[in-house]
Amino acid sequence: MAGMKLKSGSLGFWGLVFYAVSVIFPAGAFAVTGVTAMTYAGTAAPLAFLVGGATLFLAIIAIYIFSSKVSNAGGYYKYVESSVHNKYLSKSMGLYQLFWVIGDMIAASIIVGWFLWTGLVTLTGYSLPLIAVLLIAFITPIIYLIVGFFSIKVSQKLALIFGIIQIAFFLLLAIALIVKAPYNGAQYFNIGNSTNGLYGFFLAMVVGAFLAYGGYGSIVSFGEEAKLPKHTLKKAIVTALLIMVAFDTFVVYALEAASGPNLGTALQFFAPGLYLTKAYFGIALTLIAFAIVEIAQLMSPVLFGNSASRTIFALARDGLLPKSLTKVHPKYGSPYMSVFVVFAVVVIGIIVTMVPLVALYGESNGLFDSFVIWGTAITIFTLIYHIATNESLPIMMHRLKRMNVVSHVLAPTLGSIIMAVAIYYSLQGLSGPLLTVLVMIPAWIIISLAIVYVRRNKVKMEPLLTRAHPTDSIR
Repeated sequence: MAGMKLKSGSLGFWGLVFYAVSVIFPAGAFAVTGVTAMTYAGTAAPLAFLVGGATLFLAIIAIYIFSSKVSNAGGYYKYVESSVHNKYLSKSMGLYQLFWVIGDMIAASIIVGWFLWTGLVTLTGYSLPLIAVLLIAFITPIIYLIVGFFSIKVSQKLALIFGIIQIAFFLLLAIALIVKAPYNGAQYFNIGNSTNGLYGFFLAMVVGAFLAYGGYGSIVSFGEEAKLPKHTLKKAIVTALLIMVAFDTFVVYALEAASGPNLGTALQFFAPGLYLTKAYFGIALTLIAFAIVEIAQLMSPVLFGNSASRTIFALARDGLLPKSLTKVHPKYGSPYMSVFVVFAVVVIGIIVTMVPLVALYGESNGLFDSFVIWGTAITIFTLIYHIATNESLPIMMHRLKRMNVVSHVLAPTLGSIIMAVAIYYSLQGLSGPLLTVLVMIPAWIIISLAIVYVRRNKVKMEPLLTRAHPTDSIR
């Protein structure tokens, strides 16, 4: 018979680290997030990744402390709830968190189809028809449905394998490009070289760095399934982010150095990494890179989907969503009913995003805009709940009488300010189909508040963290 308790002790330290690494998708710096950053910031893209990473290290202070006290499948929204006892705030953060993960899965599924389409155009000149791209995009949610249904240990093994392969291959390729490149220099770390000024730089941070690094937070939803979660989660988060900030910045720098003044030409192919690899090393290595990117891009949202199902599980357990979504498989320990919901929503999201945009703007621009729209919207919500988590920290630490002004107030608040500036600039100057973002964000905020209001009398709240109640129990 299905229960309501997730299986504890399923994820170890390195499993958590490479789970986050694989969700971040190391190959993305070579093929996806690096491309979007270079599109908007030009030669300043490596700096956007570096500054974005530094900003998240300011934000990670709050997550580091909260994860040592709160072990719950709700992740971020439970951190806020344990500090600020307001159901409208905390449960809305939970729904923002859900929007982030499911939106990321939709975007990533579209990218699987888009990257295959653009890769074939770049390498062979052949253009796949829309129906083929759509069917390819469906592969991601279908595989997720299978993987998500089974034990989280299966996902952990996949994360270790694909994370190590991506890091090793693209690190060596980046080194090879830098050695061959005639355009090395410090100009790629000058914000004044941003193609579209501050707007372009901060948009590159949002749809490049923040979108990429956001995957490090995927593991906060495994608080009930990790081994010694109050010790391993915080260390795994820091380790994963350290690895990926260094790696992504280095890979994007390698692409910039390899293209130099020809960056515009490389970007015309929507796959500059493939274009440059082919130009420097030939078709054989390019095909290997192409295959690794496509498979890794497929696995990233598959793994990330487990965070979505845990968030739905936690919200349902709290009474915000139907109780049927709390069912856990008796053998595999997976919240399988939540897995089915994630699958259905992602499939619908892919269809309603891709079909109209491709019909209006063609395959090239329509597919690119499809994931940029989702990438921008979900990253805004990511930054919003990061800000909420940051600003909840001093409230909790004051209550616990352990306040340190520098580490608990100033550093997280500085991170919040940079995030707020990034939100402001990234929303300035949006045009064409990207204006959809300005509808999606307020719409989901209103919908979230409405859901909480309708369920207000059935919603459960966790107790506040106090000196008498210093840690949140694992349900």
